[in-house]
Amino acid sequence: MNAPIKVLLTEAIDEEALALLERKARVEFLDDLTKEKLLERMGNVDILFNKTDASMVDRDVIRAGKRLRLIARHGSGYSNVDVQYATEKGIPITYTPGVNAHSVAEYTFGLLLMLAKKMLPAIEAARKGMPDRRKFRGVELYGKTFGIIGVGSIGREVVKRALAFGMKVLAYHPRPSASRLSDLDLKLVSLEELLIASDVVSFHASLTPETTRLLGKREFSMMKKSAFFLNLGRGENIDEDALVEALKHKMIAGAAVDVVLEEPVRKENPLLALDNAVVLPHIASMTPEAQKRTAMTAVEDIIRFINGQRSRFMVNPEAFANRADEN
Repeated sequence: MNAPIKVLLTEAIDEEALALLERKARVEFLDDLTKEKLLERMGNVDILFNKTDASMVDRDVIRAGKRLRLIARHGSGYSNVDVQYATEKGIPITYTPGVNAHSVAEYTFGLLLMLAKKMLPAIEAARKGMPDRRKFRGVELYGKTFGIIGVGSIGREVVKRALAFGMKVLAYHPRPSASRLSDLDLKLVSLEELLIASDVVSFHASLTPETTRLLGKREFSMMKKSAFFLNLGRGENIDEDALVEALKHKMIAGAAVDVVLEEPVRKENPLLALDNAVVLPHIASMTPEAQKRTAMTAVEDIIRFINGQRSRFMVNPEAFANRADEN
């Protein structure tokens, strides 16, 4: 590739990582996150550095990138990228798996504690003055069963924290890598067994065709009425309408989600109207530490690519191999 390499960045990143990238490439920012503006800017871009989960890097966007040679994701997910089409076009995709694991794991238990201890309604009542504390009787986590769906880099850290709380852990891991979980004190079970037996069901699986809408009306009906549900995966992992109905009819005790089907979350989302639901705007990894690790990991891989080297974290390494063969 001939210098200067042009990188289009969809959002601001850690300043140290940005300075490192700017020593190797010309970095421009997308000032409007609409698809129309992205399409306008793609014509002379060598690398698309995508930090915005809601920004779809679909066939149209990839096709518009006449010079596009790399799509770099600032994050562990890449469900907003048309991987198949990028691979067909010989465009590698990089991502940053696991670097936000500690932040997301801590956040997971923050959500769970809010539900289990009825913190949000208690805080609201306290602000209004003279709250009746008998109305905010929570439950202990110690001795309860924690069911986790997906035990990747983030899931492993979540399991460690569940065990530290004195919880029994059941796990459903939809990938073959489940065989590598023998070092954790957990029991691998079927999805049905996990849903029936767990006091907490926490979703951490990546979004794949197999995990899309994995939980729906049937699955929520299997859960205990006293159970809590957490979603730290993607909104598309569950049937959101089914979750709303399960909460409305008290089929489960409560839910806390950091992700929803349509992001950013809109005030019309029916989950926001439910007193047994906690909805947050996809901020599990929004800590300075996680953001720096994510940005540095992404930038280091971009620089490897610019230097003609293989990036460490590739979604579709066959695209890089094919490009190398062509050169």
